[in-house]
Amino acid sequence: MNIDQSIAIMKSLADKSRLAIINSLLERSQYVEEIAKRHALAASTVSFHLKKLEQAGLVSSRKEQYYVVFTANDKVFDTTLRELVSIPPAGKEFQDVRMEEYRRKVQESFFRYGRLEKLPAQHKKRLIVLEQFARRFEPKRRYSEQEVTELITPLFDDYCTIRRLLVDDGLIFREGSVYWREANACEESGDKTLPMQKGRGSKKMSKETDRAAIKRIYKQNSPEMGIYQIRNTSNGKIYVGSSQNLEGTRNSRLFQLRMGKIVFSRELQNDLSQYGADCFEFSVIDVLNKLEPGDNVERFLLVLELYWLDKLQPFGVRGYNSEKGFQRAIGQFQNWRELLDKVDSK
Repeated sequence: MNIDQSIAIMKSLADKSRLAIINSLLERSQYVEEIAKRHALAASTVSFHLKKLEQAGLVSSRKEQYYVVFTANDKVFDTTLRELVSIPPAGKEFQDVRMEEYRRKVQESFFRYGRLEKLPAQHKKRLIVLEQFARRFEPKRRYSEQEVTELITPLFDDYCTIRRLLVDDGLIFREGSVYWREANACEESGDKTLPMQKGRGSKKMSKETDRAAIKRIYKQNSPEMGIYQIRNTSNGKIYVGSSQNLEGTRNSRLFQLRMGKIVFSRELQNDLSQYGADCFEFSVIDVLNKLEPGDNVERFLLVLELYWLDKLQPFGVRGYNSEKGFQRAIGQFQNWRELLDKVDSK
């Protein structure tokens, strides 16, 4: 059963008269006039309600001589409430993609090169951030208070606040001075943005060693960043965009194309509805070299994106990007051509 059928069934049952009619039909098949007499309703009213129930698939009709007889569809009424409200796999997958995209954006906003810059004020975002700390705890293993501090400080200096919040939100548990984590959903999400802590916890590092470790972790674990395009193979039009995680963006964009729902370009959405997902392809056209901790990722990506927009001109009949948006960006970033040399040298 798809989601539209479920909604139609629930809407059709949201009426007292229809519920009474359904109860009668569950006893035995009846014709319109018989139902009208039984429930003191006009025949036209009963016909109206039966039409709604039939459209929802709850009843079916057949003609017998001069009468139309209605029967309840037992197969539909054998459907459980759980089945009725369950989200089909495609819808759930779409929700999962959107949630993963939201989590990624939160992490990018509050973490820089493996360290937390500040705690989010919003509880939902704070939980996503705290999960990064919780993943550093091996499930079921007991930690001393000192070991907990050593797990937290490589990511954030205020270990007391993080430790308290982890316990308050149930991400780790405490008994006296012993801490541990149960295996839970935060481990199953598969997000490996920040590394898991192994062994008995890291030793205290000097500031120089700490910076070197952060730099090494960033270079080893940071996803590929760069410029991608979505191309309509039917008419050759393209959309050019930038991403701090090309593989994640690729999966997200291809899924959106398959689902037939694009929110970042009205023109692309129109062509997607006309041509179908099979007529679109995703490709990476440039990869940003690994940056150093402290480099302005957003600025370098913007420079690279402006270069490709200027080169490919994916506007109007040539593509799906906004020329006005491009011109605004140029106006706000006049020295982008000078910075392009710095991007190339990275």
